[in-house]
Amino acid sequence: MSRILGLDKWPLCWLLSLRSPGWFRYGLGAIAVVLLFATTAAANAPAPPAYAWFRFTDAHAQPIAVQSVQLVECQTTTCEQPVLLLQSGTCSASGCLQAAPALQSPSNRFECAENTCLYVEAFMSDRKTGPYFKLIAQIAGRSRASQRVRLSLKSPLESNTSENLRVTVSDHDLTIAPDTSAPQPTRLELFWLAFALTEITEMAVAALVLWQMKVDRPFLTRMLAAIAFINLLTFPVVWFFFPSLQPFQYRSLRVVGALSLAVAIGFGALLSRRSPVTLKSLGKIFGGWLLTLPLVFILGGVGMLFFAYGEWLPAAAGLTARITLPASEIFAVVVEAWLIHRVGQTVLSLPRAGLLSLCINAASLILGLVLLPAVQHIG
Repeated sequence: MSRILGLDKWPLCWLLSLRSPGWFRYGLGAIAVVLLFATTAAANAPAPPAYAWFRFTDAHAQPIAVQSVQLVECQTTTCEQPVLLLQSGTCSASGCLQAAPALQSPSNRFECAENTCLYVEAFMSDRKTGPYFKLIAQIAGRSRASQRVRLSLKSPLESNTSENLRVTVSDHDLTIAPDTSAPQPTRLELFWLAFALTEITEMAVAALVLWQMKVDRPFLTRMLAAIAFINLLTFPVVWFFFPSLQPFQYRSLRVVGALSLAVAIGFGALLSRRSPVTLKSLGKIFGGWLLTLPLVFILGGVGMLFFAYGEWLPAAAGLTARITLPASEIFAVVVEAWLIHRVGQTVLSLPRAGLLSLCINAASLILGLVLLPAVQHIG
């Protein structure tokens, strides 16, 4: 029947057929059971908490990093008796409140990293907060306070449980207002655009550099094909793994980043062990990479089940973009230099391959920062 319907030509059906290894079929069966359990468990997931995002910017909407921030409660509009509710970091400048935070329950969160703060209300609490709030932030060693505001957080059982606020920093104070700017696209939404931009830029620069080296046409074709495949390995690591190490990143993104790194290491090692590398061998490795994608997606789903299930809001722990962005570019230059050298070692020594890798990655980075200037701040 499967042959009549043509299902035997589908990759997944082939993997589940008698022609695939027994251990592979049993493994997929076990994964299917786990995913079925995940679907059932999702129906019992708790309601999301009430929360608010505060993003600090200057008057031109450029991010402003904060050293510490205090969330203050006010009973009146004039806030004669401010109460320190929660604090992130140590606010020691003049104007900061020195009392102990009134909310000590772990379910009450107020975390800040770089220019972003996240406030999470406890679902059940004996203490009613508000009705007014204000922020006191220490920036560049000086404190600045905001006007009082009323947070419009609703019950966690209602559909709207969050508020996005922009905190504009001036020389003397803070101004809090609803963030009405258009939401930034996610990394997943920008992936194919950024990947196409990277491939086109690096292939064009590589062709120009190799042409200047006066290599023959077969070698040029083989190297361009190799660079295109190498980008398939390194770009997901640069795009997902290193940004997933930044603050306020969901564990699901970190699972995707870890898988992209594992795939890059595996197929990078396979490519580096081939000697010599021909277009035919490149095609076989590329075909193997394509065949592993369904399994990678399944493993990603299982990883998210075990590591990211029940996570509504990300934690503030992480490395800043000032660390992850240079680290990702160093990774790309070094790994691509090594693989380019292994593919074209008859012509390209390791120093020349390193120079080629540096040129193509510098070109794609510069063009990406020009065309996608907000990429460093995308969560």
